[in-house]
Amino acid sequence: MQHSTSLLSVFLLIACLFTGQPAIAQDAHFSQFTRTSAYNNPAFVGLSREPARLALQYRNQWSSVLAGQSYHSALAAFDWRNCLGLSFFAFGVSVQGSRAGDSRYTDGQGMLSLAYHQQVARGFFLAGGIRGGAWNYRIDDSQLAFEEQFDGIGYDPNRNNFESFDQLQRTVFGLSAGLLLYDTEAAWQIGASLLHINQPLYSFLEDAQNGNRVGMGWSMQGQFGVSTDGRPNNKELALQFFYRQQALFKNSKQRMLSAGALWQLTDSRKSNAFFLGMYGRIGRRAGDASFTFDSVTPYMRVDFGDWSLGLSYDVNVSPLANASRLAGAAEFSVQVHIGDMRDCIVCPSNW
Repeated sequence: MQHSTSLLSVFLLIACLFTGQPAIAQDAHFSQFTRTSAYNNPAFVGLSREPARLALQYRNQWSSVLAGQSYHSALAAFDWRNCLGLSFFAFGVSVQGSRAGDSRYTDGQGMLSLAYHQQVARGFFLAGGIRGGAWNYRIDDSQLAFEEQFDGIGYDPNRNNFESFDQLQRTVFGLSAGLLLYDTEAAWQIGASLLHINQPLYSFLEDAQNGNRVGMGWSMQGQFGVSTDGRPNNKELALQFFYRQQALFKNSKQRMLSAGALWQLTDSRKSNAFFLGMYGRIGRRAGDASFTFDSVTPYMRVDFGDWSLGLSYDVNVSPLANASRLAGAAEFSVQVHIGDMRDCIVCPSNW
């Protein structure tokens, strides 16, 4: 089993990192996409209930299939805004890390963000943001078994694996930017972003220095408030979506769409609130000609005072369901809001 698992890890590494084709590296994915809006689009930095926000998020995916080699992703972010009348500048700092596979493939990002939100009309804003920082990725090749290390009798870790690794870890610069339109009174928002604008190098091999780079990707995200109780000022139902294309100009077929709704079950005028949501996700991978229905994700969120907790679970309904037994990913998020909410912007309670 160790032999087959290691070979699978090697195959995935070769397919994703070592080819001469444009890289289609996967960014960390979170099902609670409204909680990671600023991670997907830096124009969302500063858009929160209070002037400052601390956010933590953790996700564990495919533990039922990969056991100890499952995908772990975590995100920590802090953002705050400085009001200039009814418009404002916003600043953010974030740290993200992921680990998966027998190779202990690990990537980590440390990013700084800057955004400006201009009020165009009452409650209606136009925002733009930019994010840049360091991105480090690495593997531990001592955990891998290569075909050349099997001598016909058994596995010999001292045999040459004949792999031309240039280095086992690399740090590159990452750059992203985004735009956002939103209306706090009508309770809608829609934004788009470009990711990996500088197309950084993504390879461990000697011969990939000039060609194997991450393709520039893009994303779109939005939500629209709906009143179901006849009170137009109470948009307690939010229809939400998130779309991501991995490489915009590289003919990549890797695309993902998550969509669903979040319903606030308590009165929006109260400081404590309870939310229930449901999302569905479809995706298309590099070799697929059509989209696949991947998962159904129930979501629960509780707000009490300055704290907000979220819990979701991906129920896998893709063709991998026979192996995963419907198990997908558990995800947990916590946000802490800091400061006086009566400043230059008042957001709907379900944002």
